[in-house]
Amino acid sequence: MIIKSHIRGGFRNAAAYLKEQGLNEKACLCSMSDPQVKDLDEAFRAMWAVSDGSKVKKPIHHISINPTKGEYLTDKQVMAIVEKCEEAYGYKLFHHQRVIVEHIKDGRQHFHVMWNRVSLETGKAVYPGFHWKKSKEVAREMEVKLGLKKPEKRKKKKSSTRKANETQTKGATKSTTTQTTRKAAIKPTLTQIKGNIPTIKTTKERKQNPAPFRPAEQKKGWPEAAIMDWAAWGHLFPRRFFIKWPELANH
Repeated sequence: MIIKSHIRGGFRNAAAYLKEQGLNEKACLCSMSDPQVKDLDEAFRAMWAVSDGSKVKKPIHHISINPTKGEYLTDKQVMAIVEKCEEAYGYKLFHHQRVIVEHIKDGRQHFHVMWNRVSLETGKAVYPGFHWKKSKEVAREMEVKLGLKKPEKRKKKKSSTRKANETQTKGATKSTTTQTTRKAAIKPTLTQIKGNIPTIKTTKERKQNPAPFRPAEQKKGWPEAAIMDWAAWGHLFPRRFFIKWPELANH
């Protein structure tokens, strides 16, 4: 059995919802706590008259009682569940207006119960704190007491959003891996180039190996290796280049 709980407003909409046949094969009024009313319209008008003097914006407490497929509740069982809910929510007996309606949809029975949270005695609203949690607790307790079936747990399915996020993560990881691989492929080349650049460690060595003012005119007669060194790093480090290739210097 599943009990769903909601706090809402709008007596007129609530009455229309309970009366409407819609997709339901059957809609039957089971109980109204106020003996002076004749139908749902009068019951909800009486609820509105009581709550109108209060400042409560959502005076209706609505629950739906849904037996497991194949199970049907008797009037006595339904009243036992409703009274247990009232006790759990903190609604004192005969202090709150209430209606119960039975609906049958696709051959399955379910019930709607609506209370006016505004007390007939105090004129103040009672809030059934953590009502959704209390509803589950009542359902488990009454299943044992009335010999009803416990609903089966639904299998969780991966949402489309989760799948999309996983795809994006995989794509980002793949892209990062590709970039890392490319950088790794470039690094040895840069290392090789730097390894070909001669170093000048001391001031004495700089004086003994001064840099030329300019390279040989238009690089004519340069070895191919020297041309490649000049293009790769020599034009940035001419002093070091001509230390490596002193025969190409034109002072």
